[in-house]
Amino acid sequence: MRKVFPIILLSLLFFSLTVSLVQGDVGEHDKDWCKDIPIEKRVGGLVPCGRSCNDPKTDGIDESEPCTLCHFFIMIDIWIKGLLFMIVPPLAVLMIAIGGWMYFFSQGNPEKIAQAKKLFTAVAFGLLIIYGAWLIVNTFLMTIGVAEWTNLKEGWWIISCD
Repeated sequence: MRKVFPIILLSLLFFSLTVSLVQGDVGEHDKDWCKDIPIEKRVGGLVPCGRSCNDPKTDGIDESEPCTLCHFFIMIDIWIKGLLFMIVPPLAVLMIAIGGWMYFFSQGNPEKIAQAKKLFTAVAFGLLIIYGAWLIVNTFLMTIGVAEWTNLKEGWWIISCD
């Protein structure tokens, strides 16, 4: 029963953070760049293509183009960036705060102190694995010279549909 509340709390946090990624975000900011199309007629979705108008805030992606297979990979890239930069850092801060709360209110109980330290260690190793994996792959691909023999001068991680 004691584990149900943290699971529900983390589920609600995860849901609230991912809702903005999933929704088409049709709102006040859309009035500037889509004013000729009524809000109810605007088409949008997860894949950044086939939309009724283009959002100029997207980095070099014309969302009004017809969909291709490349746009599917752009969607996956957007999701990965959303996870790495919008969900993981706040979740890590939340877990560190929970660990600090557990450590502060342990009242000298060695079991609770060990549990809080285990949480700190798990967060540190999780962040190391998540961001260290990208660092290792980037270092490997730059060392073998992927940018030179594939003409990806901007970086191997940038996806563009030309």
